Amino acid sequence: MKPRIRDIAAVAKVSPATVSNALNGKPGVSAAVTEQILAIAREMGYEPGSKARPENDRQHVRLVLYKSHGLVVMDTEFFAELIEGIQMECQHNGLELIVSHINMLTDKDYKQRIRDFCAEECAGILLLGTEMNSEDLKRFAGCKSPLVVLDNLFRHEPVHSVVMNNYDAGYQATNALYAAGHRRIDHITSATHFNNNRYRRKGYEAAMTEHQLAFGPENLWHVTPSIEGAYHDMTRHLQSGRKLPTAFFAANDLMAIGCIRALTEAGYKVPEDVSIIGMDDTAVCQACMPPLSTIRVYRKDLGAAAIRTLLNIAPVMQHSVIKTELSVDLVMRNSVKVLAQE
Repeated sequence: MKPRIRDIAAVAKVSPATVSNALNGKPGVSAAVTEQILAIAREMGYEPGSKARPENDRQHVRLVLYKSHGLVVMDTEFFAELIEGIQMECQHNGLELIVSHINMLTDKDYKQRIRDFCAEECAGILLLGTEMNSEDLKRFAGCKSPLVVLDNLFRHEPVHSVVMNNYDAGYQATNALYAAGHRRIDHITSATHFNNNRYRRKGYEAAMTEHQLAFGPENLWHVTPSIEGAYHDMTRHLQSGRKLPTAFFAANDLMAIGCIRALTEAGYKVPEDVSIIGMDDTAVCQACMPPLSTIRVYRKDLGAAAIRTLLNIAPVMQHSVIKTELSVDLVMRNSVKVLAQE
């Protein structure tokens, strides 16, 4: 049996991609390392002119971090842990992870780069689709390698996707506020549209409907999806004289914390005057005062599930696509006040 790329890589203590490049005379590997790899390969039964047996031709996974505006996909704990989960699962499968960035606002050649990615033959392309819409997704049609979208459900698009259960997040948070006695519950959402927030709002609306609570556009507080942006936007909302509810569900922790700062500066106390639940359960939740109740997202699991889908499911699906939603959990801390039941 001819040696596998992974077998040679394990002995040489290099990545499978490095072995493949060395065996096929591709650039990027030093002469010394190439000589070492070829010597090991020959000892294991590889002969010059033949090819090591590829393991389903898997050498690397390309992770494309796609930004259409950069207001959501940022250097935050959420995305750092998500990428860590991806990296760990790639290592477990003996694959190299290559991270590429696409920024529609600054990359003049982004369309050509996307075409290059689509023409690439690799273990698969994992596309961070948080900021993507359907038109953006169309640019990745016809990829030669398996493709999975991460962090955007694209429910009605023919693409494999892995995402947290955003609908259930909105439902759980709103239901928890109702259980705490709140009947005037508003939703803090992003002023910049992205699909995850839309499903969180749908979950909020479902819980409000189930409990026969009235809601409409006046119950939505649109803010920039960052701490500083949410702070300034909430300050403007409060200065305009908008009536506060007794509780908010905020579509992410950063917006929640920015809004808490604005509320505090305006003389309101959390949770005495207004309760709030965020989403993501990042470390900042326990650093703010009071510690923020939130919806926990298992970010490393999300990254690992995306790689498993990319390697094990996407390549064998011929006529259908799979949509995977990972469960989320409610974490109650001190930002919710229990009211007397009406």
